[in-house]
Amino acid sequence: MPTKTRRTSPLAAEMARGMSEFCEVVESGEPIAWRYTIRTVALDLATPHDVAEDVKRVRRTLNASQSLLARFLGASIKTVRTWEQGARPVPTIAARYMDDILRNTEIRNNRVRPVEANGGTRPEA
Repeated sequence: MPTKTRRTSPLAAEMARGMSEFCEVVESGEPIAWRYTIRTVALDLATPHDVAEDVKRVRRTLNASQSLLARFLGASIKTVRTWEQGARPVPTIAARYMDDILRNTEIRNNRVRPVEANGGTRPEA
């Protein structure tokens, strides 16, 4: 039975070369910082303390109904209502996204406004 020869993509070959080079540097004992740029990134992953109030604040900021916010987030109106009342915890990912909406006008203008203009549904891409 003939075997297929698998060609390596140029990207995969470049990645393999880079990893081999990195391993050589590590094995040589040369400080990595002499050859590579090292960056430290800090992420602010804290969930806001009063998430229920933040849901209301997002709606006020967007001038959106519970229905519109629910459609945008892919949640039911009942779910958004229970979040606002504090009766149900807001999932971390939804809380972070709403925080991003409040902090970043670009998200509001490029993601939320097109949904609002399209009657609460995402426009077809």
